[in-house]
Amino acid sequence: MKSRTHKRSLPVSLILCAAILQSAVPFPAAAADDASYIFHDSFEFGVGDWGGRGGCTVRSATDSAYQGSGSLSVTGRSDTWQGPEKSLASICEAGKTYSFSVCAGYETGPESMKFQLSLSYKDAAGTVNYEHLAVAETMAVNYVQLSNPEFMIPTDASEPILYVETLSGSSNFYIDEAICAPAGTMIEGPKPVKFTLGDVNLDGTISGADLTLAKRYQDQDFPNRTMRRAADVNQNGSVTEDDIRWFVQYLTGQTSEYPERVAPPVTPFDYDPALKYHGFDEREYIDKQANQRGRVIEEHYDGTTGMNTLYVYVPYGYDESKQYNIFYLLHGGGENKKTLFFQDDTMIQNVLDHMIENGELEPMIVVTPTWNQTGADKFYTEFRDKVVPFVEGKYATYAESTSIEDLQASRYHRAYGGFSMGSVSTWGVLCHNLDIVAYYMPLSGDYRINNWNEKQKADVITKAIQDSGLKTNEYFIFCATGSEDIAYPNMTPQIEEMKKHPEYIYSSDLSQGNFYYLVRQGGIHWWGNVRHYIYDILPYFFHEGQ
Repeated sequence: MKSRTHKRSLPVSLILCAAILQSAVPFPAAAADDASYIFHDSFEFGVGDWGGRGGCTVRSATDSAYQGSGSLSVTGRSDTWQGPEKSLASICEAGKTYSFSVCAGYETGPESMKFQLSLSYKDAAGTVNYEHLAVAETMAVNYVQLSNPEFMIPTDASEPILYVETLSGSSNFYIDEAICAPAGTMIEGPKPVKFTLGDVNLDGTISGADLTLAKRYQDQDFPNRTMRRAADVNQNGSVTEDDIRWFVQYLTGQTSEYPERVAPPVTPFDYDPALKYHGFDEREYIDKQANQRGRVIEEHYDGTTGMNTLYVYVPYGYDESKQYNIFYLLHGGGENKKTLFFQDDTMIQNVLDHMIENGELEPMIVVTPTWNQTGADKFYTEFRDKVVPFVEGKYATYAESTSIEDLQASRYHRAYGGFSMGSVSTWGVLCHNLDIVAYYMPLSGDYRINNWNEKQKADVITKAIQDSGLKTNEYFIFCATGSEDIAYPNMTPQIEEMKKHPEYIYSSDLSQGNFYYLVRQGGIHWWGNVRHYIYDILPYFFHEGQ
């Protein structure tokens, strides 16, 4: 039986502070006795009969634990459903009710992670079914309990398998104290931890232990983003002597208030107020690969009409502890999510690699979803409800979490654009998602919907902006096409109608304006031109509203 001396095992980087944290973070014991449990997997002496679902790896670990010194480490995940699993075939009976509890946690990665305890089984027809027992969210270096004291194994179930998955992302994690007990057994476990500025060790209070950690990691990388965020009490983006001084004043009773938020310093961007098309040298940006190359990753997510696929570009040196601007870029008609990265006349990743390596663009994340399952003009719903939470729950963006409040707070670090029908989707996202996206790049496509004329299109877009309540320096639309592009005759009249409204201040200097139209003379409806528009426009994004 596992010892009931409760301590938290910490990563090596926190060993110097282990004594402080162990005394500051007591954990509750299970309410029931081991003798009453049907199984109790403490992982003190190995993995037991747990395996890796979907090919991920499970192993015994001692670098993190909820109780005792051992846990089950889960690595090598590439999708949310992959995680540790245990067969219940010889343990639990169909039609009977049980109490289940598993503790889950992680050390590094996103600000927070949602875990789900699930059961797969085959019904009488041999079809695989899935039941979800419990969901809970926690932050780094903290375990959370997944518990259901009254769960009935379906009466027709065979081959039942208990497993732990995440609702987004594929980060490594740990489980501990996996317990099955008779129905109604209340098994105590760790409670969800609430984030509080100043509470660096996330124990629910601000104490000398937090000051010690803030000073210890002030000039270094914190073990995880949550700790760094908590130590940055003036919220200026870094932990400095000003933050340390506040801790001292707070702990000695000199103040009971947080310091005023200090906006991170922003170097003004050198805008050209009347930008002309200039493009790049394809011999350098396409034919040659950069020395420092990013990665393109295939991802699968649950869309509004079923499973869907998208691709994510992460820059060279991508670091989960940092924050990156994010650009969602959509394909045209007859194309798909692969078009932007795997087609000879696109190869956007080569352009991005060179721009970042040359200092023309800050490292950023670029995502290429597809609107093929919803239609371009209706994709705004899937984008908001499915794509953004999936991607930004897994990758390191400026969104502290995927709550609507945090997505709204990070809107100046999010952009959306597209070519042709992808441009149609861009206008649709603008009309419905202004609260979470600040930057828009419609390329070679007007708001082609309901047979509207150019005035109706401009009026509908403008009405959406008016309804949003945003000021003219809180949204930015940078359009482009070619003079010989088939979209030019429809796009240009819409742009001219939009210029008549006071909601648009026409300038490519986005510190002064919010609307601009770039035209390449002789340019036709072709990705070979569009990638140059992206090259010209993208560096102008993400400098305002910081």
